[in-house]
Amino acid sequence: MKLLTLAAVLFSSAAFASNFYDANLADYPRLPGEKDDSPRFNRAIAAAANGVLLVPKGEYDIATRITITNRCSLSMHPAAHLVARAKMDYVIFWDGNADYHALSIFNPDGSVYDNANLFIKGGDIDGNGLASCLAIANSHHFTIADITLHNGLKSGLCITRETGGHLYELVANNVYCKSTISSLAGNIGIDCQTSDCHFTDCIVVDYTKGIRSSGGANRFTRCHVWGGTVPPKGMSFKAWSDAYALRKVLEGKGEWTAEKERQHLALGVPEMLPNSVAFESIGPANVFDGCYADTAEIGYDIRSSALIVNSGFYNNPRMNLRKSTVIVHRGGDLRVAFCDFRGGANCEKLYEGSGKNIEWVSSRASGGAGMASEALRFQGDL
Repeated sequence: MKLLTLAAVLFSSAAFASNFYDANLADYPRLPGEKDDSPRFNRAIAAAANGVLLVPKGEYDIATRITITNRCSLSMHPAAHLVARAKMDYVIFWDGNADYHALSIFNPDGSVYDNANLFIKGGDIDGNGLASCLAIANSHHFTIADITLHNGLKSGLCITRETGGHLYELVANNVYCKSTISSLAGNIGIDCQTSDCHFTDCIVVDYTKGIRSSGGANRFTRCHVWGGTVPPKGMSFKAWSDAYALRKVLEGKGEWTAEKERQHLALGVPEMLPNSVAFESIGPANVFDGCYADTAEIGYDIRSSALIVNSGFYNNPRMNLRKSTVIVHRGGDLRVAFCDFRGGANCEKLYEGSGKNIEWVSSRASGGAGMASEALRFQGDL
């Protein structure tokens, strides 16, 4: 067997990398008179129709929406930072167009052209409080992975119906949504308006509604929603972070007193937590498997049939939230199996609803306002 030299291996790797993408944003600089990077993105996307655009590391100012309608996929460096610099609906809007309303996609000669596994991977899209970050519409299959979505005005990621919305089999993995600025209360981290999609290992931090599924039969696996890093109004991020850290240290030393607790509560509730919902399930047959609702007014807001399995809840008392319910059950059949729900501030309720059409299997609760006994009643042990 002939051994490859190191030079041959490096050459082969470089050749593979260069052939993996069809256009490189670095080859499309700003033209004279252009004051932001939206036009160069549009030129590069046009050059990568039905291909892949490589977006290198860098800071990119976006003043008008980037719209993709030619099946271009994006491969972005983790430190490719796209920042909204003007008001717009989304920083990036990917739309597969009317082709995807039929059962299959066809070539002009009538043959089937099944262009699956289109994607957006990597990068950091920052709505900067001026825009939502990313919207996907019209696709038979699409992958979003390893991406950060900061400071979406209305949403971080929206799987939208606004242009027809025929989309299924979206696969989202390692999507990280986080708000790091004030004045965004009411936004949604992941807003899935369609059905039959899969979300795995997605993290949402400080969006008022973490994950909303208005479509049905969506699967959420190992998704974690939490909040409390955006300070109470009137406080700086540093002051709130310092107050949190001091409490943690004093608790560890056994020096946290009732008076210190009173002073900490007087700081107020972090901005994104009032009216917060970790998981909102509107459509039928949604599944939450291994999910974690961590510090929200409502952990799981269930409006139609749903399954919550192997999942958890916790209310972090250091975040000053003193109104929290694990499950609000508004309608549909609800099954809860093998879950562990914990209250941390002695104020949490386990369940709000009629108590009908709920099946409770091998799940436990502790802390809060009688959560343990309520769990036993659901299970039939009381």
